[in-house]
This record gives sequence, structure tokens and C-alpha cells, in this order.
Amino acid sequence: MLAQNFNEFVEVFTEAERKALNTPQGQELTQQLLQMKLQQNPNMTVEEWRQTKSEFMTFLFFTFVKETPEAMQELGRHVWNELQKD
Repeated sequence: MLAQNFNEFVEVFTEAERKALNTPQGQELTQQLLQMKLQQNPNMTVEEWRQTKSEFMTFLFFTFVKETPEAMQELGRHVWNELQKD
């Protein structure tokens, strides 16, 4: 189990994403994403780039959960527990 509750689960995974994206390979991937988005929109604003990075992090999170049955089960447990709170 990665975490004791939903917020901790998200926090643990988000920190892992940040560490991975700060590696040379992660920086290269981020640079490729930036180049692709600039080709689509050469006038992209800082806010649009911030939103793109946020969407990319969300994509990574859900891809990991989708492809990792243990993570999917744990996320399901945490979501269920959150829904049971008054």
C-alpha cells in the first residue's frame, strides 16, 4: 500500500511524478511536449503552458493507475473510504 488515505495517495504519486520529470529523461519529455504545443500554438501563454503541464501530470497519474492493478485497487479503496465519510 502506498498511502493511508486518498490525499496521501495523491501526494505520494505526485511527488514521484515530479521526481521522474526532473530526471534528464523527464526533462527531455517535457521539452518535447513544449515543442509540440508551441507548434500547435506559437503564442501560447505561461498560463496555457501551466495548464498543459497540469493536464499532462493528470494523464500520467491516470495512466499509471489504469495500467497497475494494485494502484487501481488502492485508489478505489481510498475513494470508497472518502465517500463513506459524513
